[in-house]
Amino acid sequence: MAQSPVLKARGLSVTRGTRAVIQKLDLEIFQGDVVCLVGENGSGKTTLIESLVGILPLNEGQVEWFSEKDESVIIRNYSGTREKPYPFGLTLQSDGVCGEEKVTERLITALNVSGIDCSQTEAKQILEEWGMSHRGEDRVSQLSAGLRRRLAVISGMAPAIMCEAPRIVFLDEPSEGLDSFSKGVLKKWISELSQYGNAIVMASHDEEIIACSSRILTIESGGISESKNTIGEGLIFERQFLDETETKTISSLFSWSYSIERRNPIDTIGKATPAVLALLLSYSVLTGMDTSQATLSNTDIGNHLAAALILTPAFISAVISPAMIRRLSEEECGKWWSAVCGPQFRPATSIMASSILLPLPLTYLSWFVLEGSLPVGSSEEILRWLWL
Repeated sequence: MAQSPVLKARGLSVTRGTRAVIQKLDLEIFQGDVVCLVGENGSGKTTLIESLVGILPLNEGQVEWFSEKDESVIIRNYSGTREKPYPFGLTLQSDGVCGEEKVTERLITALNVSGIDCSQTEAKQILEEWGMSHRGEDRVSQLSAGLRRRLAVISGMAPAIMCEAPRIVFLDEPSEGLDSFSKGVLKKWISELSQYGNAIVMASHDEEIIACSSRILTIESGGISESKNTIGEGLIFERQFLDETETKTISSLFSWSYSIERRNPIDTIGKATPAVLALLLSYSVLTGMDTSQATLSNTDIGNHLAAALILTPAFISAVISPAMIRRLSEEECGKWWSAVCGPQFRPATSIMASSILLPLPLTYLSWFVLEGSLPVGSSEEILRWLWL
């Protein structure tokens, strides 16, 4: 009986700028496959991986994933259709990890996103395999480049290796920056994933990692050529899997954003500080005006001005760029979240980054502080303009 694919790409064409990197590519990945993408720098290995997980828009073709029940979802097609992916693992070339995350927190987030419950103790046991349990409470920014890369690889492979049901894993240059010990664990995990029916798609220049693959795809001039590779039976690994639950992509994204902001409230401080300064400036402007003048209290100009000064702090806080933009751009962290969340990523981040929370209390605070300096009898008229 023919084996069903877990991934199928048909007629895939992708451009970067004005250059056609991938042209009319067809590809099928099956359970247990260890596929290694090889080729010169800039040949399109990273582009292909990012296309297969739905990060990049397609000029032609579509990418489709299949479940064990032979159900399918369109990860992306040329017309822009994008559906929520099945749980999978992903390690990007640029790590995709924010420096403000803690090591254990990052691993737990990667597992929760893919629908796997993981406690602090279980996360530390996973880190122990890679010699990182002693750094569990450190921030990612405190790690060396090698340890940061190690964490990115663990976070990309753990959603599959800790799950009993087969999944697909994407690894972009996983051995880059790893020492000999970490590379040994990486090769062991690759073998273990394949043993349990997981599919792996990885890009690498490392001969040791290429030797772990069952299929070698050489990318050249936008197309691919394939060669088979014999990797032997290997050892039989036994592992205690973690419990599966529903995937928690969007809730994990909100929790991630909240925990980072609570730990390092640069967004709140960055918006509140200029807003408070604007409030003090508004107060000084109003107190310096002759509010006893009938022309000020009885004309729309005075009411408009007072309403504008009250709204100024809220406006200032709303136009300041949210810290989430910087956090998501760090080491292409946003790309990782975009891949695992699928089409829900953009509306979720639009809500999270929108400045709707702080301006509301700032408006009330401005009214409370400035009300005593307003022209006599104009409060109701100004309130009407504030509501508008």
